[in-house]
Amino acid sequence: MASEGLKGRARGNATLGQIPNGLSALRFALAAIWIDLAAHDHQGRAAFTIIAIVAAGSDFIDGRIARRLGVASGSGRWLDGIADVTFVLAALFCEAPSRAIPFYIPILIALSFSQYAIDSIVIGARAAGPIRSRLGHWGGIINYALVITLAIAPSPALPGTIVRELAPVIALFYIAAISERAWLYYRPR
Repeated sequence: MASEGLKGRARGNATLGQIPNGLSALRFALAAIWIDLAAHDHQGRAAFTIIAIVAAGSDFIDGRIARRLGVASGSGRWLDGIADVTFVLAALFCEAPSRAIPFYIPILIALSFSQYAIDSIVIGARAAGPIRSRLGHWGGIINYALVITLAIAPSPALPGTIVRELAPVIALFYIAAISERAWLYYRPR
């Protein structure tokens, strides 16, 4: 019963209904802050760690809140996905010049998301938002794990070194995700 009352208030109150979109949009601001800190050669890892955790937390709760409030929408799912990839790519492209992670990882993430977006438009034309992807979901988790690990302890610290050493395996995951999505075009319907 309480859930129904909350949904009704969210539909009636435009401000309450925009909380999930605000949480998604927060990741654009966090990406800009990360870029600014990296551009000014900020050395303290605490700021990067806080930004990464806030970004991951906002991603974790925005969709849940939208569903709880009854305001989930296709456009909200698009905003969520674009905010995620913007934040992750900003962080990883900032980390790549220091060799914390090879450049090919954010490039593969960008290619994978681009293919996902195109597939959602072409294959899922009747869907209200992006089509769901099992590997894409796991890719999002891996993306945030990479960013948080590099924020906390980039190479030469052990966690960052492990990420750098696992980069070829991580790349295989993104190639598999791209391949799985490409298969959607060729499988019998």
